[in-house]
Amino acid sequence: MSRKKGGEDWLDQLEAGPATRRRLEELGVVSLEHLVEFTVDELVDAGIEPSTAERLLARARELLGRRPKAAKASELLKAQYKAVKTGVAELDEKSPWGGLREGFIFEFAGEFGAGKSMLAHQIAVKSIAEGFGDAVYIDTEGTFSPALAERMARRFGADPAAVLDKIFVYVPDNVSALEAFVKSELPAHLKEGARTVVVDTITALYRAEFVGRESLAERQQRLHYLVDWFRRHTRVFNALVVFTNQVMDVPEAFMTGLKRPAGGNVLAHAVNARFMMARPSKQKPEGHMWPLDVPGMPPDVKIQYRLADDGLY
Repeated sequence: MSRKKGGEDWLDQLEAGPATRRRLEELGVVSLEHLVEFTVDELVDAGIEPSTAERLLARARELLGRRPKAAKASELLKAQYKAVKTGVAELDEKSPWGGLREGFIFEFAGEFGAGKSMLAHQIAVKSIAEGFGDAVYIDTEGTFSPALAERMARRFGADPAAVLDKIFVYVPDNVSALEAFVKSELPAHLKEGARTVVVDTITALYRAEFVGRESLAERQQRLHYLVDWFRRHTRVFNALVVFTNQVMDVPEAFMTGLKRPAGGNVLAHAVNARFMMARPSKQKPEGHMWPLDVPGMPPDVKIQYRLADDGLY
């Protein structure tokens, strides 16, 4: 990934000294945009003096034209955002954005077999087919299928080889590897043209690695920090981020079969739009989803979909 901005080394623009350059490189910072995602405390933890950290961030924001300022509500109303069609007809029709809009984190939760991974593939492929940019697919369960992506590309009228060349798949071994990738490597992909990030699934590694109630607090803290980095990516790079998620029983309603997304309040408060998916009969291709918490959509909206060998319809 390039470290250049406008033909000039971004570290030269910061007027950073040798020691500071070394610290930033050790931290994995790859661009001005990546730098402004960090906090002063995070830079200090990396060995940079507090006054230097504050100066670096102020200088980076100045160079990027990101000085802190308030926007008028009227300006926000007129703001235009790109939206990616998912290829699921009712979802695109009933979504407030006509699809999934950039700069947001979306979550799709459901039981095994609901079609979450297929939808994850489809969003990655469809975003590329629409010319939205490259896609980064973080596969925590080892289920990414290039063959499925090829079939979807043909369905959407795109060159399968070209689509596969624009999907960057990362399979983390554990939570630490996942966090390191999102914090240090993913920004380089976003800087170089990736616009869609898909995580299938967001809680899998955390639930497997932090087992038992005694590990719950640490698990939630680590998950919160990871998701916060995704939020930073949506703000700085205007990325579209999509999580699939597992579900868990609601203890007080165990006998009713009521489910809720895993991850607790950490995810509930971090994502911008949450959908639940269900396929009542695994012998039939039909399923449905509904908004669990989606701005502009009442909770009684029902979205029908159908599974096929080339995606969700």
